[in-house]
Amino acid sequence: MSGQTVPMKEPVCLIENDSDGKLRVVRSALDILDQIDQHVVVVSVVGLYRTGKSYLMNKLAGERKGKHIH
Repeated sequence: MSGQTVPMKEPVCLIENDSDGKLRVVRSALDILDQIDQHVVVVSVVGLYRTGKSYLMNKLAGERKGKHIH
């Protein structure tokens, strides 16, 4: 492992729902992962509407205000 840093300004969505309601991998996220030669952690948060998912992800990302991640 070379210790190369890959800059990321914000969390990146790896899996999303397409227009047909099916899950798909986001190619741009895979491109970022391909640049990393170290261990990574993938965090997945699921739950019912308005139960704190965004709040938790913002805390993990070190944000003080909510941002919608698409």
